[in-house]
Amino acid sequence: MIEPASLDAIAAVVRPHLKFLPAGETLEPRRDLGELGLDSMASIDLLLDLEKAFSVTILDDDLTENSFLNLEEIRNLLTQSAD
Repeated sequence: MIEPASLDAIAAVVRPHLKFLPAGETLEPRRDLGELGLDSMASIDLLLDLEKAFSVTILDDDLTENSFLNLEEIRNLLTQSAD
């Protein structure tokens, strides 16, 4: 089984897509990413960045309305996609 990506590694990929997260502010694992500026268009770019950064293919069937809710949901998605 492949180890899940660390939340810090995921946060490093996610952070550039959050236009309302001040530089230097900690990104908590359950913080709502939508509140921090992640919209549907940014989610598409994030999806591509996640696939590249973690060498996975995320299938459309694996995506749900909560896939990009927070870092923990993204880690779940990446873990599922790596299986």
